[in-house]
Amino acid sequence: MANTIANNESGQNFAQSIGKVLFVLSGIFLFIVALTVFQDLLESKRSGIVFNLNESILFKTVWFLFIPILVILYIRLKNERLNSFTKMTAFIVFPIATHLLILPFVGVLFSVLFYEGRYDLYKFFSYTLAHDLYKLVIVYTSFVLGYKYFSNPTRNMDSKETKPTLDTIVINNGKENTIVYVEDIVQITSATPYIFIHLDHKQYLHSETLKSICSVLDSSFFVRVHKSTVVNITKVSSFKSRLNGDYDLQLTNGELIRLSRTYVADFKKHFKASHRVKV
Repeated sequence: MANTIANNESGQNFAQSIGKVLFVLSGIFLFIVALTVFQDLLESKRSGIVFNLNESILFKTVWFLFIPILVILYIRLKNERLNSFTKMTAFIVFPIATHLLILPFVGVLFSVLFYEGRYDLYKFFSYTLAHDLYKLVIVYTSFVLGYKYFSNPTRNMDSKETKPTLDTIVINNGKENTIVYVEDIVQITSATPYIFIHLDHKQYLHSETLKSICSVLDSSFFVRVHKSTVVNITKVSSFKSRLNGDYDLQLTNGELIRLSRTYVADFKKHFKASHRVKV
């Protein structure tokens, strides 16, 4: 059930992000259309010719077509990694080519519907190549490069959370091998070059460093609270300030341990996330 809720939230966030992109792009391109129509008006006044509002808007169709193509491009980019120059170039060239091919047909359709069919495919295509090609190159190149360098770092951070984690740890004690379930671990303390793995009412000496074991534990649950202590956040029942920046953590097995002020912010973030009410 929790996974279903998480997936629904993810889908809603994705839909909201597309909505924001569409809203922002629509505002930008409508402003550009209004500005260029006004520019046409000024040019007609300067040249002493009659200004035709409908015709001016018709030849600004290039800007309106950016909106759906960029939204589709955004959706595609969300599912891809721009990890090569070839792929990045393809994501720039393809929408440019699509825009060039679709625009004449859209223009002719509007011409037939609203302007008595005065314009043909060739006229729109040649006009776009002569006047708008640089706009396509600038907009789509900027969008793809902007996405690559401003959105991918977040995705890379998210990918770190999917690293393989341990479910069990095998502790060797002479001839005896003991399997400890990671979810049962309350805390891990350093005893260089070893560590102590604490369960509810028992602890084991394990031949590994605190740094190495933390690299394979789920960092969402195992949080450092001191330079020599890592705690399972789900085993913390409460915490209380010492009024000097440090905190006391009450563990589910009755132990009381210190949370150093250095790790307070990170601890609180993980504690809040892991103790949310799940359906």
